[in-house]
Amino acid sequence: MSKKNKKGFTLIELVAVLVIMAIIALIVTPLVMNIIRKAKTAADKRSIDAYGRSIEIAIAGYLIDTGTFPTSMNQLTVEYKGDEVVCTTTQIKSDSSVYLAGCTVGGRSVDGYTYGDEETITYETYQVGDQVTYNNVVYYVIADSSTNEENVQLLKKDPLTIAEVNQFGGVGTANNHVNMYVTTNTSADFYQTAYNVNNAGYGGMAYYSSSTCNGSGDSSGCTTNYADSEIKYVVDAWKTAQAPNATNARLITLDDLTDNLGMELNKTNPTTYQITVTEDTPTWVMGENYWYWTMTTDTDNVGQVWRVYDRSIAHVASYTVQHNYYAVRPVITLSKANISS
Repeated sequence: MSKKNKKGFTLIELVAVLVIMAIIALIVTPLVMNIIRKAKTAADKRSIDAYGRSIEIAIAGYLIDTGTFPTSMNQLTVEYKGDEVVCTTTQIKSDSSVYLAGCTVGGRSVDGYTYGDEETITYETYQVGDQVTYNNVVYYVIADSSTNEENVQLLKKDPLTIAEVNQFGGVGTANNHVNMYVTTNTSADFYQTAYNVNNAGYGGMAYYSSSTCNGSGDSSGCTTNYADSEIKYVVDAWKTAQAPNATNARLITLDDLTDNLGMELNKTNPTTYQITVTEDTPTWVMGENYWYWTMTTDTDNVGQVWRVYDRSIAHVASYTVQHNYYAVRPVITLSKANISS
């Protein structure tokens, strides 16, 4: 009985097979990965589409339930099941559809993919000096606002009254208009004067922030930082009650006055600025029988805060008062949709 010869693969043959398999893997793997990537992208796009349709269903439901058009996503209850979709742009359009852009699905970016068509919104144009009404209060526009700008900057026509200062966190008198406090303690020791009319030795300290800044000559509790002042406390309280739709409320700044309202800033010597009215400065910028606060500190006299009066503006430099009172005249940023015609 004869034996047949049995031969195996040689080393060269095995190496050749491995090389061929590696080449196939190099060719096939990117193709497979690209197919998987495309499948994930397609699935993510379908998720965005489903999310967009869910929003539109929620908009329709909101209209049926309330009879009004939703203005933000916070008003909607969106019933959507799937990977989390987050979009940097969510525009509720006037035809009750939605436009989505800059979306991620489950944390994965879907570059360039959008849902719906972007709606071009144009806004009414406002110019410096226009009078507008919001919440039954009259304001002046202090910066031009074009058709592509949603918001407008407004200066309250009249300052806060003494009664309003009392209502929104402070105590006012005819000659010392802005006496305010931060604490909830309403005892006399906690009422602060925003400007001291009784020669206390630190009349230049415009903003007061604690009970130690109370006219005794101790300025340790005084501040020239608007963010720490009782004036800000009153402005914020006034905004909450009287200007709830405003995105913010503040005092006027030197930039407002010089960039938009025609005043000129001149440095008369190395340590003194002079800011004066020009023929381009509207008369309504100045107070007729009061001076009012800015939120800007004099950069060369850091203990001083500028205030506006009938001829120009100047920093608070002494306790001498030659006018009726210092006032709070807020500036607000407001969406044009809130302005009454």
